[in-house]
Amino acid sequence: MRVSLVLILNVIFFLIPISILNASSKAEIINNINSLNTLKFNFVQKSFDKEETGICYLKRPHFLKCSYEDKNQKELIINKRILVIYHKRYNKIYRYPLSKSFFLEILNREKFVRIIREGDLNQENNVLEIKYIDQDKGEIVFYFSNKNYDLVGWRVIDINNNITILKINNQSKNIEIKQENFFIPEANQ
Repeated sequence: MRVSLVLILNVIFFLIPISILNASSKAEIINNINSLNTLKFNFVQKSFDKEETGICYLKRPHFLKCSYEDKNQKELIINKRILVIYHKRYNKIYRYPLSKSFFLEILNREKFVRIIREGDLNQENNVLEIKYIDQDKGEIVFYFSNKNYDLVGWRVIDINNNITILKINNQSKNIEIKQENFFIPEANQ
C-alpha cells in the first residue's frame, strides 16, 4: 500500500507541473497572438523537395501577401476570402479555395486562439510545438519561441499527405502596412 501511495504521489507531482507549464505557455502564446495586428517577416519554405525564400506581410483579420524570390516573381495574396498565386513575370493568376487551407485560422485571431487552446503542446529544444488536426484540411504544427512566444514557423501535412514547412525570421510586429499591398491585380487567365 505504501509503494502504491508513493507511486501515485510521484505521478501526480510529475504531471501537475507539466500541465501548469502547458497552460502557462499556451496563455503566453495567446497573449502574444492577441497583441499582434500586423507582422512582416522573411521566410524559408520547403515543399515538394523545393526550397523557396521571400518576405510576407500579414494584416489581421483578412490579409496576407508573400512575395517569393524566384524567377516567376510569384506572390501569394489573400484578400479577405480570396487566395491567389500571382506570377508577375507571366501575368497569370491562379485561384485556390481558402477554405481548404489553414490561412483562415492563422489570419483570424479568434480561430488561431482556438487552435492554440485545442492543440497538443510539446516542447522540443527551444521551441514550443502546438499540433492541431482538422479532418478536412490535415495537420498543422505551429512552432513558437519558448523565450518570447513568437511564431517562428509551421509545418502542414495536407489531406493528400503533402508536407510544407515554413520557417519565419526577422519579424517586425505591429508596423504600418498599407492596405494596397494586398490588392489582387487583374491578370490574363
